[in-house]
Amino acid sequence: MEIEIGSGNGHFITEYCEKNKNTFVIGIEKKRKRCVKIIQKIRKKNLQNIEIIQGSAEDILLQLFPSCIDAVHIYFPDPWPKAKHRKRRFFKMISLNLLAESLKKGGRINFATDYFDYALQAKILLSLHAGFRLIESAPPEEAFLSVYANKFNNLEREIRFLSAVKTG
Repeated sequence: MEIEIGSGNGHFITEYCEKNKNTFVIGIEKKRKRCVKIIQKIRKKNLQNIEIIQGSAEDILLQLFPSCIDAVHIYFPDPWPKAKHRKRRFFKMISLNLLAESLKKGGRINFATDYFDYALQAKILLSLHAGFRLIESAPPEEAFLSVYANKFNNLEREIRFLSAVKTG
């Protein structure tokens, strides 16, 4: 079982689940209209290995059994670029603690952003967290199908990808 936090319009999750039929993925999205779009894509492709939940990732992670998730995908989350808004970013130590609780040993976090300082923040937090180790890996190709990934590619913005594995 895997999770995508911030499923947006569902481009990643539907393509990923279509190629990985034996993987069950929970998509978490705050916005109702986006959830409706994802559900329409799921029905159109007749995918049975996806569940979409509308809500806050932190709230949903609190409800999961410990060590039940194999991977977490976080692609192009809202970067909250203003300094006064950065506290709203998902990548905080408290969120990493929730992910560490939910992930199985050897489970992975995959993260992509076009904001340098958000990538740096994520890298520092993952490096400082005792439960994770940064690793070299390539992102799933489906990570670059989203509206934002296409937008950033067209603008020739550098996309940074991080991956970490749960160590304990």
